[in-house]
Amino acid sequence: MSTPEPASGWTRNTTAPTSGWVSIRLIAAREIITRVKTRSFIVTNIIMLLVAIVGCIVAAQFVDDGPSTESVATQGVDAATTSAIKATGDRLGVSLSFSESPDAKAAAADGSVTAAIVAAPNGGYTVYSDDDLDADIEAAIKNGVSSAVVDGALTKAGVDPAGLQRDARVTVERTKQVADAEGERLALSYVGSILMFMMIFGGGMAVAVGVVEEKVSRIVEILLATVKPGHLLWGKIIGIGVVQMASTLLFAAAALITASATGLLTVPDVAAAMLGVSAIWLLLGFLFFAALYAATGAMVSRQEEINSASWPLMVLAMGALYAGIFGIGSPDSTAIRILAWIPPFSSTVVPMRVATGYATWMEVVGSCIIMAAVTAVAVWVAGRIYRRSVLLTGSRVPWKTALGA
Repeated sequence: MSTPEPASGWTRNTTAPTSGWVSIRLIAAREIITRVKTRSFIVTNIIMLLVAIVGCIVAAQFVDDGPSTESVATQGVDAATTSAIKATGDRLGVSLSFSESPDAKAAAADGSVTAAIVAAPNGGYTVYSDDDLDADIEAAIKNGVSSAVVDGALTKAGVDPAGLQRDARVTVERTKQVADAEGERLALSYVGSILMFMMIFGGGMAVAVGVVEEKVSRIVEILLATVKPGHLLWGKIIGIGVVQMASTLLFAAAALITASATGLLTVPDVAAAMLGVSAIWLLLGFLFFAALYAATGAMVSRQEEINSASWPLMVLAMGALYAGIFGIGSPDSTAIRILAWIPPFSSTVVPMRVATGYATWMEVVGSCIIMAAVTAVAVWVAGRIYRRSVLLTGSRVPWKTALGA
């Protein structure tokens, strides 16, 4: 007599068991297809891409392209004085252009020039402007005039002003090497830390919720009749990880391309290096937290319990985020250099140090190896908890039972 099929509609598996990789691949493909087809996923990613592109375009409009040239009308001012004023302005970061005018005061009054310098008949100069004069422009004019007067007096006394200026020249040098385009590097680091947190927290919670949903609906019991718990866990983590990683990297790539096209980003080599390093740390950070979130989801039986059960992971993820963000202000401090070697803080600190130009290749490779080792341990512990807890329903599974102690 033939054995009746289960009433649930699921057919009995009479074929030979599939290999571990095939099982993992099938489960991961199921997770990917299920998630990318949801309307919320499509709408969210379209909105994120638009935010990245439009945000970079808008931000580029407010970027200071360098000092603008301010026009100054002169009347009765000799060439030596205008030359001294221009040289002083260059040192102050103010670019000035001069034009002789028969009525410089009128030119300043109608706003056709930024300022007007008029030589007084009894000596000295008067400066006119239609509004409050910029402090740097005013300082350039006053200091330039003073310099011209002193140079003239020294020349009359038979002293070479150029020689005195060489003797009085002061050079300022940094004791530490500072990377080019430091502001852009810091911005890249900040955005990278935010994306890292979004990837870790969003992906980790998605894994935990998926585990609880399968546990509550009892689908996991059917799945575990054909696949091993470890394969089911890895398939879920890989599937959700691929979706989260692709979404995050697509957002980052769109932002980088737009920023480079609009001139907002002028260090594409740094952006490319950081994108590559961040991709590695995104993967390691996600695996670390996703495995632990999966274990947390296996220990509870209701979605309402996820937040209370996973708060230690949330605190740890927030600590990693704050380490990357707060470290931007002092990327080469002792504390940050130490955190660069401690998982999971290294997942945000190392990309930040790469962006700011302080990380060495030894630090990047060494901390990556340590993070990979710790991640492997976390995955092993999470797999042990998952196997012992995912079929237990009712109250929350105690740690002693979950770990099999």
